[in-house]
Amino acid sequence: MFKQILFFYLLIFSSFTIFSQEEEDEKKMIRDVISVDVSRAQYAPKPPVQTPPPVDPKSKKHKKHVEEVPVEPVQDTLPPMMPAPSQEILKRAQHWYTLKNKKFVKASGSNNGKSVACNLSFVFKQKLLNPENEVDGKITMDLIIDAKEGKYRYTIKNIKHVATKQGMSGGDIFATVAECGSMSLNDRTWKQIRTEALANAGKVVEDLKAVMKEEVKTEQEEW
Repeated sequence: MFKQILFFYLLIFSSFTIFSQEEEDEKKMIRDVISVDVSRAQYAPKPPVQTPPPVDPKSKKHKKHVEEVPVEPVQDTLPPMMPAPSQEILKRAQHWYTLKNKKFVKASGSNNGKSVACNLSFVFKQKLLNPENEVDGKITMDLIIDAKEGKYRYTIKNIKHVATKQGMSGGDIFATVAECGSMSLNDRTWKQIRTEALANAGKVVEDLKAVMKEEVKTEQEEW
């Protein structure tokens, strides 16, 4: 009986711990959902045009001339825009990854047919003549673009500071205290790193949104 009660409390505690970790992870992400519409004329089939049945000249039923009433085509009353197909959104996300950017480097790209993911890195260099801490290096982060019909969701997570000098990395920028400790990296410098890291993530979002708005232009084949 005691073992059963103990197992029950351990199960509740484990579930609560996992739930707490998920909540904590959500707070360490930059995430949003963006709608995407496309021209219906380009992606949706046109309504069928009604045509009168063909007349058989040998048929006895059509010996007498009968004036046929012209059939009007079906009116297209649907709006000019429609939610973008998920494959079109995925195509734009993949195109964004292939484009070079002067502000950051993209690496380790992947496409599983539903989302595009990659790693991003920014050069971090202090704009001071005599910096308090030797923390120059880079800011890294992971980006995931999930595609669905009419929308995509971007998620930026694992935003970290990695110093060139060993033992000076701040690590997770959402942490109150740097990974290397406050004795190695003081609060003032750590705050500057965190501020710049979030600003860099904002640059990624801005660049991504601009590319995802436009249709991917395909080059014509050369004969």
